[in-house]
Amino acid sequence: MLDAILSAQCARGLPTANPVLSTIPTGLYELFLENVVLPCRIGVFDYERDAPQRVRIDLLLQVRQDGAQFSDDIGDVLSYDDLLSGLKRILMDEHTNLVEMLAEKIARMCLAHEQVQSARVSVAKLDIYDGAAVPGIRLERTRDQIPASHRPIILAERRI
Repeated sequence: MLDAILSAQCARGLPTANPVLSTIPTGLYELFLENVVLPCRIGVFDYERDAPQRVRIDLLLQVRQDGAQFSDDIGDVLSYDDLLSGLKRILMDEHTNLVEMLAEKIARMCLAHEQVQSARVSVAKLDIYDGAAVPGIRLERTRDQIPASHRPIILAERRI
């Protein structure tokens, strides 16, 4: 069936997009950092204020690729170490009441890197509900949604 549709499109001169290929815009690539589990001071209830709890963070970033091809130089790409260091700084910063605000802070940190065009952030609280459920939030922000004045300053801690 699919072959018949593609043949008909070719006969009419229509483009035949490969459904398996990604929808990543030209000039960008996706960078992900998944299953980051770290302690965080988060929550509105008294018992959540007493001690840090574990959160799981997943990042999916669309990053501008400068040049037609990648070089083998770490200075030419966004460093996973920089992202992880930024996450750690945010999580150990002041207490955050809501998962929504934590995800917003993380998105702003990601977008402070000049080459990041969009950030999809997922934050889940692992230590509540005694393992019966894992609540969390997923949001996506783009560079044009967060003014530069609201993005944090990046202090790179690059290890080479």
